[in-house]
Amino acid sequence: MLQIKNVSIIKGQTTIFQDLNLNFQLGKSYSLIGYSGSGKSTLLNCIAGFERLNSGEILFSNKKLITNRNFYKSTLGYLFQNYGLIDNATIDANLDIGLAYKRYPKKQKLKLKTKLLEEMQVHAELSRKISTLSGGEQLRIALIRLLLKQPSIILADEPTGSVDKDNSNLIIDKLLNALDEKKIIIIATHDLAIAQKCDECIRIEDLK
Repeated sequence: MLQIKNVSIIKGQTTIFQDLNLNFQLGKSYSLIGYSGSGKSTLLNCIAGFERLNSGEILFSNKKLITNRNFYKSTLGYLFQNYGLIDNATIDANLDIGLAYKRYPKKQKLKLKTKLLEEMQVHAELSRKISTLSGGEQLRIALIRLLLKQPSIILADEPTGSVDKDNSNLIIDKLLNALDEKKIIIIATHDLAIAQKCDECIRIEDLK
């Protein structure tokens, strides 16, 4: 279970969340839905350890995420709104980041990459630079990198905000298909159709 316990987040003079308590169960997908600026990304970033909590704590399997950095890095995967890829590096180098905590032989790594590239309909060579790809292709590479990591907690921040409907459906379906009894998926979105594909929908406005 992922637990958010008595968390308060304050930015400047604005209180984003006050004494927030939420539980996310293993084997379930969740959507965080709300208007732009409502706090969806802030909440994801706090879970990911990118933003400081003013009070409270975040636990996974009764371990504090912030103070268990190695456990944290190997357990959590984040699909960023801007993809978070290294533009001047190759597809192969970017995908290797997702395999950093896996002690697989080189041939097995290549097999895994090739399989996911085919499933995600990416036909570019592994040696191609990220900067030469379209936005939709970059998003798919970012998702493949995340899936290669096989994290227990998967966060996605408006993952389809800048791609067409076909890419959007492919990304969300593949993302949700990664769910199993040992994973939690949390998707921040303003798109009700995407939100309704998840097991539970959490409206940010209801948490205020």
